[in-house]
Amino acid sequence: MTPLDAPTTEVCQCTKAKGAGEDDCELDTTVICPDCHLEEATSRKPDDVGQTTIEQAAFPDERNVYIAFKDSPELHRLARLCPSDQSIKKVIKKRERGHARVRKLVTDYGIASLVTSLGALLDDEVFTSHDAARRRFPDLFPEEQVQRLEEGQGLITEIPVTEESQPGDSECNPPEGAAGGPDTGEVENSRHSQTLQDRRLFTCLPVRPQQRLMSQLQLILEHACFTFGQREMKKKLDKWQWTCAEAAPLTSWIHLFMAEKTFQTQGNAESLSELLRSVARIQHIAVHRDIVDLDKVNELLSSADEFVRLLNTPVYENAVKPLRKDIEAVLLTMNRNAASAQKEADKKLAEIEAQRERLRRKEEETIRYLEENLNGLRYSIERDIFTAMGQAKEVLPDIGLADQYCEHRS
Repeated sequence: MTPLDAPTTEVCQCTKAKGAGEDDCELDTTVICPDCHLEEATSRKPDDVGQTTIEQAAFPDERNVYIAFKDSPELHRLARLCPSDQSIKKVIKKRERGHARVRKLVTDYGIASLVTSLGALLDDEVFTSHDAARRRFPDLFPEEQVQRLEEGQGLITEIPVTEESQPGDSECNPPEGAAGGPDTGEVENSRHSQTLQDRRLFTCLPVRPQQRLMSQLQLILEHACFTFGQREMKKKLDKWQWTCAEAAPLTSWIHLFMAEKTFQTQGNAESLSELLRSVARIQHIAVHRDIVDLDKVNELLSSADEFVRLLNTPVYENAVKPLRKDIEAVLLTMNRNAASAQKEADKKLAEIEAQRERLRRKEEETIRYLEENLNGLRYSIERDIFTAMGQAKEVLPDIGLADQYCEHRS
């Protein structure tokens, strides 16, 4: 059996890289193309007339898929439902008839790969959420980026602290010349509230552990698929020269099982399709570094566990099942600890808000005290000056000093 950490080469055999360094590519390895960033199997030679679509399977670039379908009303309607692979396929076939870009995607990658890619984009709400699309493909919205940049420069003093900012920067180091106003206290209070919202409980894993987890799951599942293939479809593997687990990426196995209807029964077609698509998503996330929420991580772990049981590979079941339980326990503990920290922070921030309110009232009392004392001083000054003026009139009674200038008003 091939070890799990077997090395891979750096030369891709996909259509974009063919002709550039073919002789340097070692057969029977899984590689990542520096141009298309998709994993490809290198077990077949490009001039092999028996090469099949299973071996050529690769995902199209998500940006190209989005551009090809972003104006499709049928897909937008479908996105608001719970689309199946069959319904996505119908949308592709309908749009293929009138759009050359879609026809090229189908020709280059096959309809199964396109269904998987569209399914991933639909899962991420790219076709129903403008913000999701903008985050996924920021280069397609350049005018909005410029507009946000210009707006951000004009409102820099109102930007709340985010998780990537240094805590307290916006309050400890305010921009020079920032003018306060009658609503400054309200702005500060809302800023504290916004900062608290920005630091709510974890919604996704940090990038590095998520990437390592997805890559490890992909590797385990590829070895489980190869073990199954050796047992159940050895002739096909020999024909395609899939001589080791590194010979084909996970998505190629998924396309093979779907094409051969390996596990399909009369009643499980829909659920099986969803399972295989979820498993294929593991490789997609590992290759494209997509960030997924914790619910999705749990769902992918569950799919991987169910998939190795479907393959009936006990060795890999014994690896995936405890991995799933351990990760779920980690996520549960993380959320529990985060909730505890959040509760404590909420309590302390509430105390700070109460203290801020007490200080505000104390400030008002101090200002009122100052005003009362200043008014008393004004009265005292007026009284003393008019007293002095009255004394001067008494000394000089004959020069016409007016009485009204010497009388103190009580």
